[in-house]
Amino acid sequence: MNNINWQLFITPVLSFIGVIIGSFLAFLSSSFLKKKETRLKISEKILDKKIESHEDVLKLAKLLRSTVSDNNFTSEMELITYPLILANKENYLDWKINLYNKANNNSHWLSQKVHQELFFIQDYFINLDKTLENVPDENLKQIAIVLKNDFVDLSSKLEKSITEYFDNGWKNLKTISKKDNFKLSKNTSLNRLKNYNHTKRYLEISQYFYQKNPKLPRTDIKPVTLLYNIAPNGMKIDMLKIVEVPNIDNSGVEYELFFQENEFNNKFEKFGYCDLIMGYIRFDQISHNSRYIGVSHEAINLLSNWINENLEN
Repeated sequence: MNNINWQLFITPVLSFIGVIIGSFLAFLSSSFLKKKETRLKISEKILDKKIESHEDVLKLAKLLRSTVSDNNFTSEMELITYPLILANKENYLDWKINLYNKANNNSHWLSQKVHQELFFIQDYFINLDKTLENVPDENLKQIAIVLKNDFVDLSSKLEKSITEYFDNGWKNLKTISKKDNFKLSKNTSLNRLKNYNHTKRYLEISQYFYQKNPKLPRTDIKPVTLLYNIAPNGMKIDMLKIVEVPNIDNSGVEYELFFQENEFNNKFEKFGYCDLIMGYIRFDQISHNSRYIGVSHEAINLLSNWINENLEN
């Protein structure tokens, strides 16, 4: 009887314990799933906000490289364009307000690289503010033509940092903190600023500072410019390559000169330098042991015309 009573008693007890354990496990499982679901919802919100912020800044990059034209052309019949931001002072003021608002409002959600590019752009425009302080409205367009390549480069680097985030950075949901490095290193920033037209062509820009000057500046000179004539058979001849390089004291730029008789020679020979301040052409000294380098007079004519077109006042 005692055995039977014990068996009758233990069965419901074990069943009760099983129910308690099952309920506890179900509670743990439910709690874990709810926490996981909550984390997923929060992660989705963070990701949505980060993507939205990067898309917002991407609009800045697009605006930074937007250009307009007054239907003026270079001697090579290329349309002269300049940044929309510098079409007038109202545009410039609106751009700066837009830049600072987007940089501040999105600051917690942007990747570190995008942050660094935005801070560098702000540094550039702080310097530009000082340049434009006393410039008449009528001269903004001339300065804008000189600075167009700066704006394109600033836009490209900002856009690149954003596309890098869209490629891989979105996987990191960490938000920016005070411990992160918001700015590029001082040396990196200074080197980049030094290579922009705002610095390299500052003397040229200065002619537009204080009084109305409707004269257009020389057209943007590419780091490498190629000049040539076309022979009757369509071949490029009298080819000149003009490469922008720092001058001796690193206070500005000058241009290395290379000549190639025609496009099939496949090798440019350096023969000297020129500048766009005095317009001098300096030929390299050739020793008696060196081979002779000849430059056609047609190529020299091309070079003279290029210097006349781009000579600084």
